[in-house]
Amino acid sequence: EVSRYLTDPGWILFAWFLGGVIAFLGALCYSELSSSFPETGGNYVYLKYAYGPWAGFLFGWSELALMRTASIASVSYALGEYFRNLIPAFPGAEKVVAVAAIWLLTLINIAGLHYGKWLQNVVSLGKGLALTSLIILGWTLGKGNPQNFESVFPDLPGGSVLSNLGLALVPILWTYGGWHESTFVAGEFKRTDTDLPFSLLTAAGLVIFFYLIVNGIYLYLFPASEIAQRTLIAADVMKSIFGPAGERIITLVILVCIFGVLNTVILAGGRIPYAVAQDHLLFKWLGTSNERFHTPDKGVLVNAIWASALVGWGTFNQLLFLSAAAVWLFFGAVGISVFVMRRRFRERKRPFSMWGYPWTALLFSTVAFWIFANTAIFSPRETVSSFN
Repeated sequence: EVSRYLTDPGWILFAWFLGGVIAFLGALCYSELSSSFPETGGNYVYLKYAYGPWAGFLFGWSELALMRTASIASVSYALGEYFRNLIPAFPGAEKVVAVAAIWLLTLINIAGLHYGKWLQNVVSLGKGLALTSLIILGWTLGKGNPQNFESVFPDLPGGSVLSNLGLALVPILWTYGGWHESTFVAGEFKRTDTDLPFSLLTAAGLVIFFYLIVNGIYLYLFPASEIAQRTLIAADVMKSIFGPAGERIITLVILVCIFGVLNTVILAGGRIPYAVAQDHLLFKWLGTSNERFHTPDKGVLVNAIWASALVGWGTFNQLLFLSAAAVWLFFGAVGISVFVMRRRFRERKRPFSMWGYPWTALLFSTVAFWIFANTAIFSPRETVSSFN
């Protein structure tokens, strides 16, 4: 997706670096907010305290109706595409696999947080090993061409640099997405004030490191123009090194990784309507836990039903941009809430104080609003749909 907007290796790598910086700035904002307000609900909690119940309700409704469910749908769609590459099947098989994966993980997370957490630890280890293997094998055994990096930072056709960069950042930041997910289960941490900021910042730093190197390998092995025509680039890398067997192995590993990502968005997503239900009568029916498993089963089930419908509605690219505008509008609002919280709750303890305040919070908010505006201008259909 990125190489469709940025046709040059220099711009592509710069965009991935910039996306990492934005994610890290966001992690700094969320680290301070989560340490000061260690409650389950993440964005909902911060928006509610900063702007009032109406802002929290608006986020909760948007998350339930679109943002979370579109994220679940897009991740599961990617899972289905890789599965179809591994086991060729009938047309539309990727959507069947996507919906099946959503419901399998929904049932696992209803059965208890410890099952979802255990699964997450296993697949996170698998992701780390997969990325490390891809890096080592790509550099040592891959038959790349250093000339792929020769054309650096030319003028971009089909639009200005800023607009193309903004569109490329949508899939990049979706890929970086997850740096704030643990705030949605903040109330279930043992030491939220210290453990949560540590997890946010170290994870963001590690992911930036891995993604830059992996994308460098892709560009070393394939020209940027060729990458734009490929759907499953990691599988193509391993196929170029080991043939069809390598393609099948890495596809299987990636399936496990995407399965873990899907588990994350489903696990955290069920806590958001649960938190909103504590304050708003409209969501009250979502505010009870399962008597047997003590999990927010109704919120998880509603997410699964609507996400399954979205899988049937759109393609991966449509689902990706469908939620982008609303997501980054709320990210910008949360960034500004750091200023509001410091003024309104001066006496509240702040175990983690963000580095570089106020410039880091201001920069993150500005970029978030820019991405929102750029997406609205160049993807108006998906943006309007997200606010209907």
